[in-house]
Amino acid sequence: MRPDTIAFRELDTLVRNLSDQLAGYRRRALSAESRTRELEQVVAERDGTLIEVRADGLRSTQARALLEAKVRELEAKAELAKAEVVRVQSAFAAAAEAATPHAVESELARENARLRARLAEAGERTTQLGERVRFLRQQIGQGAER
Repeated sequence: MRPDTIAFRELDTLVRNLSDQLAGYRRRALSAESRTRELEQVVAERDGTLIEVRADGLRSTQARALLEAKVRELEAKAELAKAEVVRVQSAFAAAAEAATPHAVESELARENARLRARLAEAGERTTQLGERVRFLRQQIGQGAER
């Protein structure tokens, strides 16, 4: 066999091997590009979800701050109502001690009725405020669980 034929066959073998390798590299590159596109879509979807989650978290934090402020306000009102109840009770007790059976019985009866009405109103307000505080605490608790 001639030396140029041997060199040609060797060159032909090398070219085939190179083209096989090139085809393999091309398949791998196409596969990698496809996978990259898939991953880019997943990342884009997750970025959108992450932005939504962050926005929800910010809204929840703001709502919680508002609810906490409302709770503090209602607790202050409840304290004022409790102080009013104590004041009314002490006034009632003082009126009861100062009353004599023969003094102004009708005046004391009217005063007692008025004080009892105020006491009942203060008790109702205290109960309402307590219920509001409990409701707001429940709302804050549910907001924290999210």
